[in-house]
Amino acid sequence: MADAYFSEFIKDDRELRGIKDVPLFLSALNEPKQTFDCKDLYSGPLEKAAAYMRSIVMNHPFHDGNKRTAMMAGIIFLEENGYKVTVPNKKLYRLALTIVNKKPTPTIHRITRTLKKYTKENDIKQKQGRTMRLLRFVNKIAQRKQQR
Repeated sequence: MADAYFSEFIKDDRELRGIKDVPLFLSALNEPKQTFDCKDLYSGPLEKAAAYMRSIVMNHPFHDGNKRTAMMAGIIFLEENGYKVTVPNKKLYRLALTIVNKKPTPTIHRITRTLKKYTKENDIKQKQGRTMRLLRFVNKIAQRKQQR
C-alpha cells in the first residue's frame, strides 16, 4: 500500500520492494494486540497507533519505506478508529527519525504524547473496520508467503 502511495517518489524501478522478513512483519502487526493478564498492553487507539509506528520502524520488515509505512499505518489506524489526524509532514518525518535514531528508543507513552497533540476524536466514527480488514488481508498474504 505504501509502495503504491509513494511510487511517484521512487526513481529506480529495480529497487527491491515489499516484505523482506515475514516474521518481523507479523511481529510488527501483532505488537499493538499484546495482552497481559487478559488486558491490552496498549489500551486505546492512540497507544495502538504508536505501537504500530514504533514496531514497524524498529522491526524494519520491508526492503524500503519502513518509516513511511510505519507513519502511514499509524495515521490510517487512527483515522479508521474515529480520529482526525492533523500532524504536519515535517513533524511526522522527525517522529520517524526520532524512533530510529534516539537511544534508548522512545517509549510508546512518548510517541502517544506526540500523537495526542495532532489528533482529535471525530464525533462520528468513520470507515470503522476497514483498517482491520486491510490488516487481515495483509496478514493472509504474509502467511502465504511464509508457507512457500
